[in-house]
Amino acid sequence: MQKERQKNRAQRQQYLKYLLTFRPQQSTNRKQSAAEMTDIIYDTDGSYLPSVSTLPSYLKCRECLLLMVPLLSPGVVAGQTKGKAQTVESTSLGSHVYNSLIAWFMSLAKPSSCSAEDSVTNSAPFCVTGLQQFWKNDSLVLYICAVPPEETRSPRANLRWKNMKRGWTSFGQRVSKFLAQTQLRTVASWLPELNHLLELQTHPAIVSLPSSRLDCFVSISPDKEAVRKTFGANPGFYWQTLNNQEQICQWAEARSSQQPHTEVVLALVYQTLFHNPLATHHTLQLLFSSGLDVCGLRFTYPSKELLANCAVLGRSGQRWLSQQPLLAMAIRGSYARALWQEITGPSDPMLARRTDPASINALHCHSQERTLFHSPRLASLVHMGLCVWFGGRLPNNDHRMTAKVQSSSDNRDTASSPAMLCATVKADVFLLVSPVVPPCCYSYVLASCAKKGFQLMGLQRVQISNMRASSLGLNTEQMSTFCHASMVSIDEALLEPFSHCLVLLLRRENAFRHSANLPTGLMNELALQGLVGLLRTRLPGSVHLKSDLCFHAVPYMEELFNFLGHNMWTIPDFSPVVLSKHRYPSCSEAEQIVILTLTGHNIMEKGMSLLHKVLSGNHAGGVGEDRFELLALKWLPTLSWQQAQELSPFEVSERQWRSSVVSLVSSPALVCAIRRPQAFSKMQRLLPQDYPGDLSVLMSTTPEMAFRQATLFFTETQMIPDHSSRIMFKFLPPPNIGSAGQSLFSYMTEGSQPLLTLALFKPGVWGHYLGKILSKIQQNKFTIVGLHMLVLNSKMANTLMNVSENQALINGKHPCEPSERDSEFKYLTSGPVLALCLQRVNAVKRLLELLGPEDPAQARTEDLHVWRASYGTDRLHNGIYGSVSYQQAVQDVKLMFPEGLCCTETLIMKHEQIPCLRSDPVASLERQQSHTITNSAKNKLLQSLMEKSELIRVVAGSSVRSALCQTTCLIMPSCVLQLSRPPLHLDLLQRLLSSGCHVVAGRLCSLDQTQITQLSLLLMPTSTGQEPLLCEGPCLVLALQMDNIVTCFDLILERRMICRDMPDFENVRKMLLYPSTEPDAMKLLCYLFDVLSPDSHHSIVP
Repeated sequence: MQKERQKNRAQRQQYLKYLLTFRPQQSTNRKQSAAEMTDIIYDTDGSYLPSVSTLPSYLKCRECLLLMVPLLSPGVVAGQTKGKAQTVESTSLGSHVYNSLIAWFMSLAKPSSCSAEDSVTNSAPFCVTGLQQFWKNDSLVLYICAVPPEETRSPRANLRWKNMKRGWTSFGQRVSKFLAQTQLRTVASWLPELNHLLELQTHPAIVSLPSSRLDCFVSISPDKEAVRKTFGANPGFYWQTLNNQEQICQWAEARSSQQPHTEVVLALVYQTLFHNPLATHHTLQLLFSSGLDVCGLRFTYPSKELLANCAVLGRSGQRWLSQQPLLAMAIRGSYARALWQEITGPSDPMLARRTDPASINALHCHSQERTLFHSPRLASLVHMGLCVWFGGRLPNNDHRMTAKVQSSSDNRDTASSPAMLCATVKADVFLLVSPVVPPCCYSYVLASCAKKGFQLMGLQRVQISNMRASSLGLNTEQMSTFCHASMVSIDEALLEPFSHCLVLLLRRENAFRHSANLPTGLMNELALQGLVGLLRTRLPGSVHLKSDLCFHAVPYMEELFNFLGHNMWTIPDFSPVVLSKHRYPSCSEAEQIVILTLTGHNIMEKGMSLLHKVLSGNHAGGVGEDRFELLALKWLPTLSWQQAQELSPFEVSERQWRSSVVSLVSSPALVCAIRRPQAFSKMQRLLPQDYPGDLSVLMSTTPEMAFRQATLFFTETQMIPDHSSRIMFKFLPPPNIGSAGQSLFSYMTEGSQPLLTLALFKPGVWGHYLGKILSKIQQNKFTIVGLHMLVLNSKMANTLMNVSENQALINGKHPCEPSERDSEFKYLTSGPVLALCLQRVNAVKRLLELLGPEDPAQARTEDLHVWRASYGTDRLHNGIYGSVSYQQAVQDVKLMFPEGLCCTETLIMKHEQIPCLRSDPVASLERQQSHTITNSAKNKLLQSLMEKSELIRVVAGSSVRSALCQTTCLIMPSCVLQLSRPPLHLDLLQRLLSSGCHVVAGRLCSLDQTQITQLSLLLMPTSTGQEPLLCEGPCLVLALQMDNIVTCFDLILERRMICRDMPDFENVRKMLLYPSTEPDAMKLLCYLFDVLSPDSHHSIVP
């Protein structure tokens, strides 16, 4: 006995090998390869079980009709579109019709007998006793066996059956009349309730049916033999891969962005489900929305013998069925098992309602004892189940089986063999992503497409004109988003975002059918990630956000490819870049560009999680401030040897270099150019701990490598910034100004241009700390290009207060009360302020970081080293004002320095019309000759400030008001200001201020040659030999007050031991210019200044 079993087992394995030799290797029209995961439908046990009955036994004595529903592909009814060009919309409509018809037909199915009162939907004149989806004679058809309700049979039924060949019976006429007069919408009475269930999603895929009548989709064959031939045919052992009208791009290489994850699931649907048309339709609709196909469908009547020997059902299923009919359904698609489990939920309805409230079991199952379906999970049981319910049968111990197998598997005509399981060829579609979807969402778009079974074949960004839009099937409303970018408000500034659409070339089986649901699925994914709010900000307020305004699928056609895809895989001509010719002045505080490359066949699995963090930031929902801006991206099906060499993270001398290059050449790659401040350090923190590991993630680690890789993969036109996604947008010039108008390649080699900002030290906080303040500024790499000590007038004070109030409103704080505004106005105009115009890369943002929060108490809590923590006491007296944005900085600089700045003109300054000083507008020889210095009658302002405020840190003593008080002029020429670090001249100035000096006037100025000559003549009596120190360039001039500061300045330096601590101070002192007599001091003061501070002991008068 055992030897006999071993012999049978060996013979069955031999049959399998024989069947494999005739397995179809091509599609039905032999133009494409057979689909993946289409194994032989043969099992050494299941293929020898009793055959599956597809009609009930009582049908032999019943009149019946064969109804036929032609299909374009699995899950798509042909209907009125048969023979016409397919579109995404018509295919979607055909899918809805298919789901509705299946739900309706199965609601009419009865296990043993029918009666008219049991008919479920809209008094249909027939019951359904058989249904199966069958490929035969080069067409895929859904076959239905219809019988009259039991009570309509009459004694003359046999007579009418005999006369059937001469004409239709009354039953056939009733069915034909019903199909011709009844709309599909009428029989699908559950449709409103279904749409209500679907509306639980954020962006539901509403089911809509055509107004067509049923006979547009269902035809009748009155031949009873046709029923028996159709439902009695023995299925074959092969899948068939069907062709349709869909096209494939021949230019796209067959390298996939992900491993094939096509799976097949077997679902045995019980009466509890298929007698409920709402539940059936809901299940089919969720399959459709999830990107799954019904590749096999068969209504069966399993025998006791079959159930007893079938391990697929399990013990509980065998006991429960007890010869009850069931609907066998084969489901095919990417990640089909996981998606099917999401759709169905736990088998326990109570548990399903808690964990998966939108699942089928939660909504339609009412008892765990009456389950809706059974699905084996083990791959071996799934394969066996497919063979049992959809495969052919072989008799045991038949030595002539080889001939039978050969005849049924004729190699010359495998495409015509009947098949119960069908796949479709792969086809391509273009997915257009409108500018409403910002680049930070692209990673979620790519990942969602992959989850729905679409393979990425190529991508690029294009601008679509109105003329092109019509050829793409875009309606007028869609043109407003796909062709014209709407204005976006960012920090109260209107900005027109980039108007480029992202075009994806996607490939999958049954592409037309599933691309129809792709826009809705993508919108639900973005809603799940908390990104829908970001999309709404990119639409005009009157426009309602809809999926078709964000995504649009178009079937692939050659004429469209010339416009949408001709540059998808284009790369620049490779020419080695001589790195030594460029400087790459990359500043970490400015924006840096990094090239990130994802490689391997599982990019969509491993790489997308990293790309999510890069483009959206490590933020739970929405986008974070740590995100990167996407400049360019490119999909390459393969890497060339040169590209792999550039991407390899190893040096040529390292052992791993060659193996890494070989590995990279054999894999596809997604290359991204991204930008943000501190890009290199931020990106390195996001890399895997074992970087470079398996080479699935690579980055350019230096600015030089980034530039070289950028020029290798992208052209300048492909580098498209999205300014609305820049985290530093408010601190940078608008597009097309200065460095913002540079090409990105020039930016990488030349660096960003310096920007301007204003720092204004308020009354009473800077007088004794001027040296320290200027030192701190230089230590933070700022260049002082404007310095002015002044008392604010009403216009200036109101302007600064308005800026502060607007910023408070933006931050969600309440506006100031009128009394608070009056107090702030009095404070700002109460004494002299120090206005500094500062220049450096990223000047605006860096200054705000140094200043800290506007509330000094909060600043001291967060960081004691920020400036407001040192110079402020409360929110009103916060010490320092800083420009809050680039635009505000330009206005502030023009307000405080209308004459211009002491620096070389930049492109930004030229565009903003900020002049550069070529001469000092204040220095005047005429005033020097007509004005003089006198003692102030009484310093009322100083006295009132000292009495009312403890914040005013000025020298209050007899030294200021004494008869010995003198005012001198200290000039720090350009050669002193340009000294290397540390800035000893500022240390010297601070020591002077700490020793009792008081600054009563000061500014940064540029002297022309005439003014240099005039100033040299004024200094000649005391500065012989120092004339060469006066040269063109900025110089700092200060008016200082102190007892005997004019006559004893040198002695003051010696007596206070200012220059004894460090010998280098003496060298600095020799370069300083100052008068040694009071007359010379008076002349210099009248020449260089037109007014002194209100708290000065002296004043300039005519």
